[in-house]
Amino acid sequence: MNGMSETQRAQPINAQLLYLHRLSGVRYSATFESASSYALTPIHGAVRHASVKELANAEVWQLLP
Repeated sequence: MNGMSETQRAQPINAQLLYLHRLSGVRYSATFESASSYALTPIHGAVRHASVKELANAEVWQLLP
């Protein structure tokens, strides 16, 4: 055992990430769904789904601090 609890191991996965969709100017909260996708929730509007590969496209998405 490495001394980390189950909760500590899950924290990076469950952490909320914020992304800016550069083309529309909409900010999304990204929630981990699976090994290859996230649910993107805006303040107003419908939830979007994006793959890790799509979110890596810096021309479309910007990870916010």
